[in-house]
Formats: sequence, structure tokens, C-alpha cells
Amino acid sequence: MINLYGKTLKPLLHHKSFFFDSNDELLKSSQEINSIYVQQPERKKCKNCDAKLQGNSFTKQGVKYVICSNCGHLNGSHEDTEKFCSSVYVDKGGENYASNYSESNKQDYDKRVCDIYIPKVEFLKKSISSLEKNPESLNYVDFGAGTGYFLSALAQEGFVNSVGYEVSKSQVDLGNLMMGGDRIFLYSKEDTVRVAQSLDADVVTMVGVLEHLQNPREELLALKENTSVQYLLLSLPMFSPCVFLEMVFPNIMQRHLSAGHTHLYTEESLDWMMSEFSLERISAWWFGVDMMDFYRMVSTSLVKNPETKEIVEYWEKMFLPLMDSMQLEVDKKHMSSEVHLLLKFS
Repeated sequence: MINLYGKTLKPLLHHKSFFFDSNDELLKSSQEINSIYVQQPERKKCKNCDAKLQGNSFTKQGVKYVICSNCGHLNGSHEDTEKFCSSVYVDKGGENYASNYSESNKQDYDKRVCDIYIPKVEFLKKSISSLEKNPESLNYVDFGAGTGYFLSALAQEGFVNSVGYEVSKSQVDLGNLMMGGDRIFLYSKEDTVRVAQSLDADVVTMVGVLEHLQNPREELLALKENTSVQYLLLSLPMFSPCVFLEMVFPNIMQRHLSAGHTHLYTEESLDWMMSEFSLERISAWWFGVDMMDFYRMVSTSLVKNPETKEIVEYWEKMFLPLMDSMQLEVDKKHMSSEVHLLLKFS
């Protein structure tokens, strides 16, 4: 099995600059989504293992979270109902959610593909090649393709047999415009399982998608029963130090455990998922942005306080040279805010 650790964070600062510049607006938006979430019915079963939900708990931004005593998964204590999911991903054509991930012009779009998504495809290529298979000869479906960043990276790296599916019309339209062709197909959120059952692909990729699905267990079962699908690439958010940083900095935009991220994986809950759905781990790439979040939280706090805003430049000079090495130590301990996995259905 391949294990990779770390990735330089500095290119991400360019793409996440609006987190710094629009903190108050983004914080308000996430609080509004949380206010909808806490109105939903109480969650009775773990979103990962389906056992009765019980275990240690805490409250953040008015939302209670429970660590499942059966599989270790971190669950929000309310259901991801139809109403909640539609309000986050689909209403107004998905424009509100798309605004967090869409670049407004082709130059910025291409830079995002190069900085963020090409490394993901290189990881996928290396992982499949380790199985003595030709990765370019396989068929790929990017499920939850968004505006097509990952699809664009696949095409640039020679993965020509690749298409995407997405529920947000605004993201489908923008993605196809940026790529210059109809490579992303719109589907209804209600058809999520049916589409998964009918995919004609050797490899299904879900980059930052599984955690947003209303019923991830149904999706995994549908893919398991689809005899065409051999491999599954997942990028998943993890229960990491970032969660604790968000609790300590409540007035800074909550990126990781808030809004559409109502639950987070742990290494224990990943093992449970792989065992239940007959998935073999081929490779793992552990890297997170916990230290970039810490840098952002301190910087934004310093700027917001008239007594400390003049010192922020010294904070930047002090912390930026340390950021990658500090994050790497977090990644090596499998405590990063994100993990990429190539899994094989057995």
C-alpha cells in the first residue's frame, strides 16, 4: 500500500484569500446554514455505520456533535434532510454553494486546476500504475463534478475517457463553458443512487463529495453492486485539530466543521466503512490545511482588533516559513483535515 504525506500550502493561500477578506460575510453565511440544520429532526443513527448514535459529544456554533461509540465517526446531531440538502446545494440552481468553489474567469480557473487538482490526478495515476495497470486506458466518472476542476485535470494528464455528473445547474453550465464542451451532465439529487447504479466506469472519483451526500451509505452500496466499477477515489474531510481551532476562534469563519460539513471521518470510521463495503485500501495521501487555518484565524483576529492590527505583518513573517513543516507533522500522524484514498472493490 502506498502512503504519501504532506503538500505545500503556500499556493493555496492565493485561492483562499477570500477567506481572509470576507470573514464576516462567510461566518454569517455558515451560521445561517447552521440555523437551518438545527431545525431538522434529531439524528438517531450514525451516518457512517448506521448504529444507534451515542457517545461523547460537544457543541460548536450552536450545533451538537456526537462521536459514535460504535465506529468513531463524528456526527452532527441532526438529520441531513431533503430540505437542508436542497437549501445548501440545489436552491437557486446551486449558486450559493457554487460561489465558494467557482472561479470567475478562465485564467483563474486554469490556475486552480494546476495548483489544486493536477496533484490529485498525479496521485491517482501513481496509485493505479502501482497495480501494473495503464491508468489512461481506464474509464472515469467524476461523481459530484462541480465546475469540472478535477475533470479538467484528468484531461490535461491524458485521462481522455472521463465525464462528470453534478446536481447544480450553475456549476454544470460554468464547468462546461470553461472546458469548452459537454463533459459534465446534470442529474437530479433524487436520482443519486440510480445514477451510481448505472455508471459505466472502471474508476469513480468523488473529490470532496461523499460527505455532502444525504445518504452516503446508499451511494457506497450502489457503487459496490455496480459490476463495472472497480476502483473508488475519495477525498474526505477528517476530524482533525482544525475542529478544535474553530472552537477556540468562534468569530472566525468556520471552514471545516460547519454548514455543508455536518459530519467528519476518523481513521477508525474509515476502517469500518471499508470493511462493511468490501473496499481494499490501495493508497492514501494524508495532507491537510490545519496550519493554514491556524494562520488565517490568528491573522484575521489580529486585523480585526485595532490594538493588534499593526503587528500582523510580524505574525506572517514568523509563521509562514513554519507552516509546511508543522502541517507535515500533523499529516504523518494521520491527523490531517483531509485524506485522499484509492480503494478497490473486492
